[in-house]
Amino acid sequence: MTQTSLLAPLTVIGLMSGTSADGIDACIISTDGIGATRTGIRGSFSYRPDIQRAIVAARSDPSSWLAEPNRREALINAITQDHASAVLALAAETDMPIDLIGFHGQTVYHNPAARRTIQLGNGRMLAQMTGIDTIYDFRHADMEAGGEGAPLAPIYHQMLATEAGLGLPVLFLNLGGVANVSLIEQDRLTGCDIGPANGLIDEYCQIRLGLSFDKDGARAATGTIDNSFVEHALQHPFFSKQGPRSLDRATFADLLDDPRIATAPAEDALASLTEVTARAIQLYIKLSGATPTQLILSGGGTKNSYLRRRIEAHLPAGITCITADEAGFDSDMMEAELIAYLAARKCANLPATFPQTTRASSPQICGVIAKAPQPQDSV
Repeated sequence: MTQTSLLAPLTVIGLMSGTSADGIDACIISTDGIGATRTGIRGSFSYRPDIQRAIVAARSDPSSWLAEPNRREALINAITQDHASAVLALAAETDMPIDLIGFHGQTVYHNPAARRTIQLGNGRMLAQMTGIDTIYDFRHADMEAGGEGAPLAPIYHQMLATEAGLGLPVLFLNLGGVANVSLIEQDRLTGCDIGPANGLIDEYCQIRLGLSFDKDGARAATGTIDNSFVEHALQHPFFSKQGPRSLDRATFADLLDDPRIATAPAEDALASLTEVTARAIQLYIKLSGATPTQLILSGGGTKNSYLRRRIEAHLPAGITCITADEAGFDSDMMEAELIAYLAARKCANLPATFPQTTRASSPQICGVIAKAPQPQDSV
C-alpha cells in the first residue's frame, strides 16, 4: 500500500475520549498523513464531574437521553468546551504554531447494522473556540459507503510498524472499551473489532463494587474462572462473524445479568469476564487464520497485568506479546495520535478506511473540515 503525500508536515493536536468517558487524551505530533513524529507534548484531561456523569447517562440510554434537544445540545457544548480547554492547555506548552486539530468526539452509541454512530461534540464550535482548523466526524463517510465506521486504527498501526521496522506479520491489539485488532502483513492490511475488552470489567466494577475499574486486575487474579460462563459468552453471534466487523461497548452488556456473574463472588465474576476478553483474542486468531509473530498491546487494558497474562496463556506457540511502550510507542496516547494522523490524512486527501478494514465499498477519505474564523470574520 505505497502512498505519497503532497502535504507539508503539519503540527497537529489529536484529541480522543474513549467509551469509558474518564477524560480526554491529547497530544501533539508532526505529520504529513504518511509518516509521523512525536513531539513529546501530551496530557490527559478529566471531564468536569457533572459532564462525565451526563456522558455515562447518555451512553447507558442514548435514544431517550439524547431525545431532548436542549439537554443534548447542552451536553455537546459542554464536551466541546472541555476539549477546547485541553487544546489550549496543551498548546500553551509549546512555541510551535498549531496547524490543525483532530477531534474524535465522545462516542455514546455505535450500531453499524442500523447505519448509526454517535460521537458527541461540535467541531465547528471547537474551531471557533480555539482559532484552529479542526477535522471531526471521522466515521460517517465510511458508514455511508457501507462500512462499519470502525476500526479507524489499522492505517495508523501500519505506519507505526513500517517506521519502526517491525518484522511482519504483526498484530496490534487495542484494549479499550472494546478490543480491536490491526493485522499488518507484507502485502495486506486488515482490521476489525473482536470482542469486549475493558468495557464489561469496568461496568461490573462500577455497578457492583462502586469502583472505576479493577486496578491491575488484582481482584480478578484472586478469583476462579467459570468456564461454563465463558463458553456461553463465546457463543454470541458476533464471534462467528468473519472479516471486518465492529461493535458497541453495550453489545455484551447482557452478560452482566447472567446468574453466573450476577450472583458470583466479585473476584470470580471479574476473573470470568476477563477470561472472555482473553479467549476472544484466541478465537480471532483461530478463525482468521492470522499467523503473526508478534502481538503488540495498547490501550487502557495494558495496565491490567492479569488480563495480559490470560491473553498470553491462550496465544499459539511462536507469538510473542509485548506492550506498545515496550515496542517504543506511547500506549496511553496511541488513539490521540491516531486522530491527529487521520486529520492530516484528510488534508492530504488520503484514505483512512478500506474495504478490508471496515467493509466499505471503496477506500474512504474520512472527516469533515471546520475552518477557524479568520481575523476579518470578527470585524
